[in-house]
Amino acid sequence: MKIIFLLFAVTFSSCLAGTPLRRTDQPFIDAAPYVFMPAQDLSGSDSLLPLSQVALKNKGKAMFMSLLIPGLGQRYAEADGKAAVFFGIEIGLWLTYCGFTAHGDWRENDYKNLAAAHANVNLEGKNHTYFIDVGNFDDIYEHNEYRLRQRDWANYYQDVDFWYWNWSSRAYRDKFDELRIASDTADNRAKFVLGAIVANHIISAIDAVWSVYQHDKKQLSNIDWDVRFGDGHFHPTFNLHVIAHF
Repeated sequence: MKIIFLLFAVTFSSCLAGTPLRRTDQPFIDAAPYVFMPAQDLSGSDSLLPLSQVALKNKGKAMFMSLLIPGLGQRYAEADGKAAVFFGIEIGLWLTYCGFTAHGDWRENDYKNLAAAHANVNLEGKNHTYFIDVGNFDDIYEHNEYRLRQRDWANYYQDVDFWYWNWSSRAYRDKFDELRIASDTADNRAKFVLGAIVANHIISAIDAVWSVYQHDKKQLSNIDWDVRFGDGHFHPTFNLHVIAHF
């Protein structure tokens, strides 16, 4: 903290000859903090605002606001530029997430319809692992033979009628696998974007606390102290003005 003493004035006055001394029962002390404001009054001099009237921000409130909606805490801290950035990132990420999710759903519908039309697949009750197998083998019999050779009893399809598939051509099977991979890729990217959304909320909340700190630091960057006291007999006065820059 750098403290600059702009004015240190000491004025000592006593009673002149023929002037009665002023007596009081108690010495007086008057010390009050002020924040130096750049506004000009009618006389052209700088005005002082009491410290109690300075609008300081709440860090916890700003953090919660940005956790809820990125950029909202920055807006509260009057950091409008950063508020626009975080909110813009949030909108962009959600649009990207929706785009990947929609693309994945479209491709999923495409490969399932292709399997139903060209591999005689019954789509009801089938999981994602099943469709991976449909793309890797020409028919269920080839798949089951492979599982037997590997002694992989857990993935052997015993109910052939329920799990049945048989591709009419290798070209359709390759197209099916291409669509399935595209769907899975889009879904994985959507999950990645969802993680980025969470990160944006956390980063925005941390930055909101910092923005409040910067706001309050700016508000308190100039403090003026006015101190006066006397002993009540000679009625001396001592004036101290300090402007502190943080």
